Amino acid sequence: MADSGDKYPEDSIDLKTLFRLFLKRKWWFVGTLIIVLLAGMFYIVRKPAIYEARYKFSLQDDFVQDNYLQYSDEQEKYIANQTVFIAAEDLHLILKTDPILQSLNDLEEIEDYKTEISTSLINLELDEGTSIFLLKVKNTDRELAGKIALNLIESLGRKIEIEDKKVFDNTIEMINGDIRAVEDEIALFNGKIAELEGQVQDQTSGGGLQSGGEINYDILEKNGEILIYREKVIDNEYKIQKLAGLLDKFQSEKENTKNRIKILTEKPGYDVENNMLINAIIVVLLSILTGIIAILAVNYIYKLKSYKNNRK
Repeated sequence: MADSGDKYPEDSIDLKTLFRLFLKRKWWFVGTLIIVLLAGMFYIVRKPAIYEARYKFSLQDDFVQDNYLQYSDEQEKYIANQTVFIAAEDLHLILKTDPILQSLNDLEEIEDYKTEISTSLINLELDEGTSIFLLKVKNTDRELAGKIALNLIESLGRKIEIEDKKVFDNTIEMINGDIRAVEDEIALFNGKIAELEGQVQDQTSGGGLQSGGEINYDILEKNGEILIYREKVIDNEYKIQKLAGLLDKFQSEKENTKNRIKILTEKPGYDVENNMLINAIIVVLLSILTGIIAILAVNYIYKLKSYKNNRK
């Protein structure tokens, strides 16, 4: 039985055969290589440089103050509500939202922000363990790359300020709601006091605390209830004072709400993507590979024609 290596000798191409084929079709190789090489080099030369603008900025802490905690566990829910302030981990998601990106239309160089963000590469990096960010924007226009980066940072700041005020509004509404509830309780207690005092007055007018030489315990019991309700009124009035003090603090914080983003870079840093050497090497290798493919393709076509002619 013949060796399988000898079964299809025409499928085996040694280096000598390949070299002879190369010499035979060398002009196809040279022509293809020159065409691809010229096209590649023309593209490299004409390809615009890409500039990367870099801005560093930090996100300041939220507005929760330690002195709020003096209001004890009873007001803990107001403090807990402040945890919904935008934090560092939220910025990556907010940056890519449409309201932020739409702000790019404010730049006179940009007609449609959607077209711009499809060509500009925007990347936001967080320095782990800190609230310091690095925003990178790539664009073929050096100045525009810096303007886009700065515009996005300022837009983020405005968005955070708006959202912070909403948090304060929500907390203030919670406190006002609780104040109204306590005031309703005071009105209820005062109503009970008035009712009991009327009953005591009716009973005392008919015989006083002693009737027939005996102590009227019903009047004493009602007077005791009146004292309890008055204590509750005093407690609630004190509670309202505490809530009003807390309300003033949150309202003051809201009025002083500012942009929590602080830009750390006075002027943007720039990088230029200069991959001309790498691109040139790629073009040369691609040209050689294309030339070899051209030789093999041409050789196959000639063989196919020769085979058809022999069949005739």
